[in-house]
Parts: sequence; structure tokens; C-alpha cells
Amino acid sequence: MITARRLPLLALLFAILWSPSVLAAGGDDAAGAVPAQVLSEQGRYRVEVRQVPEPLPEGEHFSLGLRVVSMDNPDTPLDASAVSVEAGMRHGREDGFAHGMQSEPQVSARDGLILVEGLYFHMGGAWTLQLAIDGDDGEDRAWLTLPCCGG
Repeated sequence: MITARRLPLLALLFAILWSPSVLAAGGDDAAGAVPAQVLSEQGRYRVEVRQVPEPLPEGEHFSLGLRVVSMDNPDTPLDASAVSVEAGMRHGREDGFAHGMQSEPQVSARDGLILVEGLYFHMGGAWTLQLAIDGDDGEDRAWLTLPCCGG
């Protein structure tokens, strides 16, 4: 029997299977477009990319606007205090980064979004943000791969 608690997860799984280009696992170093959204590792949270410069700049500071929601309550976004961000290049590593970014991203809230400021990609390639999420549904993390810079 399918419970109401599992319905959002089943809908998301259907979306992944039906349209794999909509969601990205975030662990791949393949270049391409910035994903519209990613699912956290344990499926508890969805990270939606709402504001992103196009193309992503190389050698300039920039910001991203994100919306993070619990899969159990997708109508209510999480507060910025529930999210921390690290960034780097993975170069095929399963976990962690082969090297980090030369700046430290700062997380704040603005205009209903979680704003990640101070991102600085000093070289072209696939950069990854690791979002540590600590919401009401527990701790989880999501990987958001961003292709730099300009295709």
C-alpha cells in the first residue's frame, strides 16, 4: 500500500524515469547545462536552481539563487540556516573534492531564495557544489554540478 508520505517520492521517481534531463545526479563531471533541480542523496530534499548567470563566469565572483524543499512538504522552502555549501572540482572522485575553490561561498536568504554568494570559478570545467542540508527531515546532502564556463 502506498502511503501519502511516499507519494511525493514516487512522483519524483516517475519524473526521473520519464525525463532524465530534468534532474541531474550532481556527481558527474560531464559538462552541459546547469540542472534545474537535483535530489539529495537520501531523497529527503529537492534543490531547485532559481537564479544562475548564463553563461557561468570564469574568473569573476557570482551568486546563485536556490530553493530547497523537503519532499514531505514541497510547498514550504527551507530557511538558509538549514543549508551550508562547499565547492570544488571532483575530477571523477566518488566523494569529496580533488581540489576546492579559491573563495568560500556564503549562504544567506534574499527575496525568498537561498542565496549562495562568493562563488568564483578560476578555471573551466565541471565545478560541484556540495550542499549539506539539516532540515526537519534530518541531515542529507546534495551535489549540484555546474559547467564552467560558457560551454
